[in-house]
Amino acid sequence: MNSTDFKIIESIRKGSNDQVLAYLYDKPLRKIRKYILSNKGSAEDANDIFQDAVVILFNQVKKNKYNHDYDLDGFLYAVARNLWVDRMRREKIMVTKDFTNGTDHADFNDHLEDLIVKEKSAALRKAFEKLDEKCRKILHYVVYEKLNMREISEKMGYSNENVAKSNHYRCKQYLASMVKEDKDLLNLLQN
Repeated sequence: MNSTDFKIIESIRKGSNDQVLAYLYDKPLRKIRKYILSNKGSAEDANDIFQDAVVILFNQVKKNKYNHDYDLDGFLYAVARNLWVDRMRREKIMVTKDFTNGTDHADFNDHLEDLIVKEKSAALRKAFEKLDEKCRKILHYVVYEKLNMREISEKMGYSNENVAKSNHYRCKQYLASMVKEDKDLLNLLQN
């Protein structure tokens, strides 16, 4: 946690909300507004979602549940993004049930699916980038290039296929454990 984040968290704990809100309404709100506007939301939607995210942040801090490993801006952005995706899902259900409003259901459903796929891809990419270079290479070879263990062994300079298999297994397990530890990512991928 950087020093600014630490100061903000401590200010929330002490109830010094004016300086906290001044900071939060600067950089984090702009990022959240940009995200929501680019995903069929309005400035009013962005403000509503941002305020909900701030309330969640305050509650997490006051209950001593805020994970200090998270970047404050990143935490707010992730919460706001999840709130927006949840709202879009709820609206999809309401729009689908209301056949008299003239909404093009296919366009809305396609947009929502695209939004969900983008969110999942971005989240997985973020987790993937936390792996060491060797693991990223091995998983890239398996998933994207569809190489077998013999080919991976040759590319990676391993003595045999068994070394490639064990490293592949270790990297998959490490990635899976990172996903399991990140509750937001796990929830996103399960939905």
